[in-house]
Amino acid sequence: MINKLTICAAAFLPAAASQAADIVFMPPPAANDIIMVEQASFTWTGFYLGALAGYHWTDTDVDTWRLVDKDLQLDNWLAGGFFGANYQFDNNIVVGMEGEFDYAAGASGQNLQVIIAGVPETATGDFDFGWGGSLRGRLGYALDRTLIYATAGGEVATGSVTGSALTYSLDTGQKVRLGWTAGAGIEQAFTDHLFGRLEYRYSYYPSVDHSYAWDPDFSLKASQSLLKAGLGYKF
Repeated sequence: MINKLTICAAAFLPAAASQAADIVFMPPPAANDIIMVEQASFTWTGFYLGALAGYHWTDTDVDTWRLVDKDLQLDNWLAGGFFGANYQFDNNIVVGMEGEFDYAAGASGQNLQVIIAGVPETATGDFDFGWGGSLRGRLGYALDRTLIYATAGGEVATGSVTGSALTYSLDTGQKVRLGWTAGAGIEQAFTDHLFGRLEYRYSYYPSVDHSYAWDPDFSLKASQSLLKAGLGYKF
């Protein structure tokens, strides 16, 4: 029995030694051989464009003896687009410039009291707006993919007031108004390129004098509150 075990051991040892010789031991990688891959963080730097929609509340102060109620208020929808560029600093401060164009809907069939021959008469008035826009600076702070910002700049708008009674009518014609606007908003980047925004702005248009045959001393000033939501693409 011992002889048989001896013979088996003698036959097994050379085979085990041969297999052991085929095993290759790989040393662990040295510290200098480890490559660290750093993922790029999100930045708001770049050009962008987008579309917007929202609502406006407009308060118009008309200085004319032709109207009994000189404070005309209306609200309606608006829609348009925007474009601009941002630069984000290492401290997460973001500066930029933005242009915007939009169309604001007016109001038709409004009741007016128009003074004709010294007597007020009931008239129907239309307040027509049109295309407008703004060019503004922006200053914000980035919380990774969230941007909180303030904005201010110049604004332009167009509009007209018309009214008609049984014996008389008035028409200001389409006029261009220049003013200023300021507000704040928040943007959220859904991907590296697609982002959404919500913005509120206040716009003011100083008094402008106009001379008409029906009132040579006519003047008008207006203010607006605007709430807008937008969807943009950053390049």
